[in-house]
Amino acid sequence: MMNNEPNSLIDQANFSLDTAKADLDLHEAELEAAQSRYNDAKSRYDDAMQRFLEADLLRVCRWNQMYHKFVQWKEDHNGDTIVQTTKNSSDDVKKLAKWVQNQRVFYKYYINGDTKHIKQHRITALDNLGFVWNVFEHQWNANFEELKQYYAEKKTFEVPKRQNSKLATFVLTMRNAMKKRNEGIVVQKDVTLTEERIDKLNSINFHWGLKRPPRKQKAPAINMITDYDQQYQLLASFKEEYGHLKVSKMLQEWIKGESSEPSNKEYKRLPAFVAAIKKEHDAYREGKPSILNEERVEQLTALGIKWKKPLNEPRKNTRSKEEDPNRETRKRRKADDEAGEVILPEAVDI
Repeated sequence: MMNNEPNSLIDQANFSLDTAKADLDLHEAELEAAQSRYNDAKSRYDDAMQRFLEADLLRVCRWNQMYHKFVQWKEDHNGDTIVQTTKNSSDDVKKLAKWVQNQRVFYKYYINGDTKHIKQHRITALDNLGFVWNVFEHQWNANFEELKQYYAEKKTFEVPKRQNSKLATFVLTMRNAMKKRNEGIVVQKDVTLTEERIDKLNSINFHWGLKRPPRKQKAPAINMITDYDQQYQLLASFKEEYGHLKVSKMLQEWIKGESSEPSNKEYKRLPAFVAAIKKEHDAYREGKPSILNEERVEQLTALGIKWKKPLNEPRKNTRSKEEDPNRETRKRRKADDEAGEVILPEAVDI
């Protein structure tokens, strides 16, 4: 005779499973109905809140007056909701900035349970304008987005300070904060590098350790005896390409990124060559040993090199008494002008 006990257990399990499935289907239907009712109630609440906000903001009171000034500020300043002031800001702007700061303080009170300073509907009104409740968090996120964009374009997190000082400082601050964290130097309320911020930086594969590129080997110094002809030809090529000999000015523009990189990288060494040539010219003019001779001086002068004038040569707008016959007349006119008199030209018969 076969044992029917296993079959009985299976039947019981199937019955329990069917009962549980029926209950689950029922509650799912109830949940869907409840969710639908919730969505409907939420929509009606949002509509009612919007009507309440519109009506409340029409009331004449101090808060509403400042709110409308804030709205106008945002429209006039390309969506700005920070309202920073300078020493030249007007009193009205300073009052608005103080009001904005107060709302941020009141919001901190609110989320900690002290709701007497600001009400939910006013928080909602400011939220609708994109109000920044935490300036530091807002600035951090802005820096993060800028760094993310920089990495997408440059494929590196090494930001030159002379190119973008603010972003370079942000990168250095994050790395220093992580270094202190790894060394156990973290204060209890350190908000510089929270877990959330670490996760965001890790999401873009941020390099926490500074990887300095190997230093470039400096080019050898110019030997004015052996390299003169080569440097002269290079200077002539520069003149032909750029139409001038302002090599120092061009070097600064290349360094600052204000001009595209030169077609010949050796052009960047020309300022040193030109400076050395002018020193050699001073020596040549004084009869001292120099790599220059009359032919080279004429060659460089024809190219467009401007030499320093000798100290004994009169400078621009300076002439001796013999060369300036009108000097005494000008002195007399200046003295008469200071005395309040006006010298009129002598009448000429025509």
